Amino acid sequence: MAEQPTQVIVFGATGNIGRRLLASGLRQGHQVTAFVRSGQKLLQQWHGMLPDGLRIVEGDALDPSAVGEAIEGHDAVVNAAGHASEPQLLERICSLIVGQAERVMPEPRRVWLFGGAAALDIPQTPYLGADLPGVPAIYQVHKRNWQMLKRSATEWSLMCPGPMVPASDDMPQAGLRISTEVLPYPLGAWTRFAPRIALSLSMKVHLPEITVTYEDVADIVMAHLAPGGPFARKRVGVALPEGQRLQKQDWRPGRQGPEQ
Repeated sequence: MAEQPTQVIVFGATGNIGRRLLASGLRQGHQVTAFVRSGQKLLQQWHGMLPDGLRIVEGDALDPSAVGEAIEGHDAVVNAAGHASEPQLLERICSLIVGQAERVMPEPRRVWLFGGAAALDIPQTPYLGADLPGVPAIYQVHKRNWQMLKRSATEWSLMCPGPMVPASDDMPQAGLRISTEVLPYPLGAWTRFAPRIALSLSMKVHLPEITVTYEDVADIVMAHLAPGGPFARKRVGVALPEGQRLQKQDWRPGRQGPEQ
């Protein structure tokens, strides 16, 4: 659970992960602002009645003035807007939000962005997942966003899950494996001697372990909004409990799935 209630703003709040971020934040006692293009769409998702603790701000995530005004007064910012399938747009949104957080928020300027598992390091190697052969070039956007965060004056975290699916019971689960900086499953000493293509194939083999639920990912983010936590200025990976596997139907690297 979260350490303390927080004033948090979520960008992209009507999307698959955005909706779960709102629900998790409210469940954990935060005051949550949803920044959306269409307040009516969000209201429909909540069956016409907003719960206590949730308010809506309509705007364009590419409008610096609107983004800055919306962020002002919040303790934390979470961006779920944009997708790697449109890397230039995602990079613009992330850069703008971080820039406005730097401008209007007092230190420590707590910011969460989303990347993907390809933004994590391969254990015991100098390689980033995005730099391996066979990994779509569009995932380089996650690497660039990470580099942008490292240069920023924010206390950032970059959530780097694999494919995400809805939870069967809409609730997060216990026993997740959570890592910082590296992939969240163990690899043997062989990795330090392995060719890059073998490392890429290994990521594909382990994909069912890092196919996690939107609810689990949202819960991790919303439970770590306070400054100075274990994920401050780090990339974060997440895998299912040992022995569990999931599969996202019809998933293809870099393709944005339907609303679920």
